[in-house]
Amino acid sequence: MDPIMTRPDSDTETAPAGASGGTQSLERALALLRAVASHGAEGARLADLMSDTALSKATAHRLLTALARERFIDQDPRSRRYHLGPELDSLGRIAAARHRPEGVGNGTAPGPATVQPTAFLRPDYQGDSIPLADLLCDRHTRADGARAALLHESVAGQTTELSFARLARDSARFAAVLRGLGVGRGDRVAVLLPKGAELLIAALAIWRLGGVYMPLFTTYSAAAVAYRLADSDARAIVTTGFLRRKIPRDNSRPVVMVEGDEAFGPGADAVPFWSALHESAPLPDSARYADRDAFALMYTSEAEPKPLGVSLPVMALAGIEQYMRIGLDLRDDDIYWNMADPGWAYGAYYGLVGPLLLGRTTIFCDGPYDVRQGYRMLTKFGVTNLTCAPSQIRAWHSADPEGGPHKLALRILSVVGEPLPPELIGWANRVVSVPLLDQYGQRETGIFMMNRYDPGHADRTADSSLGRPLPGFRVVILDPQGREAPVGGAGEIAIDVESSPLFWFDAYANDPARTAARFRHGRRYYLTGDWAFLDGDGNIHFRGRASDAIVMQQAD
Repeated sequence: MDPIMTRPDSDTETAPAGASGGTQSLERALALLRAVASHGAEGARLADLMSDTALSKATAHRLLTALARERFIDQDPRSRRYHLGPELDSLGRIAAARHRPEGVGNGTAPGPATVQPTAFLRPDYQGDSIPLADLLCDRHTRADGARAALLHESVAGQTTELSFARLARDSARFAAVLRGLGVGRGDRVAVLLPKGAELLIAALAIWRLGGVYMPLFTTYSAAAVAYRLADSDARAIVTTGFLRRKIPRDNSRPVVMVEGDEAFGPGADAVPFWSALHESAPLPDSARYADRDAFALMYTSEAEPKPLGVSLPVMALAGIEQYMRIGLDLRDDDIYWNMADPGWAYGAYYGLVGPLLLGRTTIFCDGPYDVRQGYRMLTKFGVTNLTCAPSQIRAWHSADPEGGPHKLALRILSVVGEPLPPELIGWANRVVSVPLLDQYGQRETGIFMMNRYDPGHADRTADSSLGRPLPGFRVVILDPQGREAPVGGAGEIAIDVESSPLFWFDAYANDPARTAARFRHGRRYYLTGDWAFLDGDGNIHFRGRASDAIVMQQAD
């Protein structure tokens, strides 16, 4: 393997980079301003702003008070509604003089503003010329190229680090390797790799070419791999000697193989990953994407009779950032660890793409989940923000019911995959002394329901609740006739597409009939296949799963 910088155990106690809470407060204040603006001349109630931004009452009120003090916000003394303040008017006039299109603003009234209820629906993720590799890597090298893009922990406890600068250089070289194999814009490249530096390098290289990254989970059977290769019409494959055994013998696609375990399989006809990378000149330019172009292709479970292909478009980056910052409350000074395997949707969206998007460090750990290894990771890296699968919480409980180390740095713990019983949530809260929060989503949507932690808000969402919609989504309960059910009424969880600017799913790549089933009441509503009811406080309570529901699975 290429000699990426190795960090001995004694050298891993480094202070986290970034500011403390200042950036987080600024982002929340901006989210409040955008939310106030979205309510127009009518103004916004405090309850509206709490719903739009997912902030607690205490936090929203504190920020609104500060904004009012600086005249960015006004509150009508009679209606108690909030409006944009006079300071924004004066600043807006200065900005308009520079940015108003030529010919606009000659005494005519401005057109109606269009403001979405999310701080993260940015121009960066819209349009037809989005520099994806720059968003996910290169811009971070300009800010701090030495910052770790990856910390990789081996089963033996050795830590290796890959910086953003090194990731940029190596992915530009590997992009040239893939281009030499015929990979171009829109081509799908299958990546059958364990968690490690090569996985990040391969993904970035694919995105430099305008291609589609297609992860294959390493425990797939040979039949499952063969199906996905054929169904996706993959242009090339990146794998290891050991995992190459899962690739069909009659495969005619180019194969790139990471050196190091050639004894496990034939490799004479494969392109050596590191040798070819270092022999190639870096690709000088990176491709650009349109917002609806796919940049990843995820398949549903191996257990599915016909696995479905879900394309992830570039516009989904807005929802990924929204969830990372609001749903997971990821802060500048957090040490973040997503334990999900990047071969599954949750690990790919929020363990690979999300950290790259925000310039944060991805943590990978070799091997299947082991409780003792998990404790070592938590204490060694000082993890403060942890997210994992329910099965990992159950394994934790079964292996160590009295709890592990009492000096964990954890601030927040989130789980995704299925609702946990209240007794297990209570146990985890006692062991780690922080809230354990359920989140909910699917491959087709990303996470769109959350129980959010806010230290300024003592109230907890009701036990066994899925929580409330992530800002940018409107979630409803539909009865069998497709009508929105009232409070207390049971039905199917659905997303109101017209009122959900962060919703991105359009169709399955390989099954129009299953796509139609998701929208069987028309394109207004996306149907999850999960059953629940809505309580009077706006919380949604899970009650069962339809037989054809497709969940955002995580690997153990």
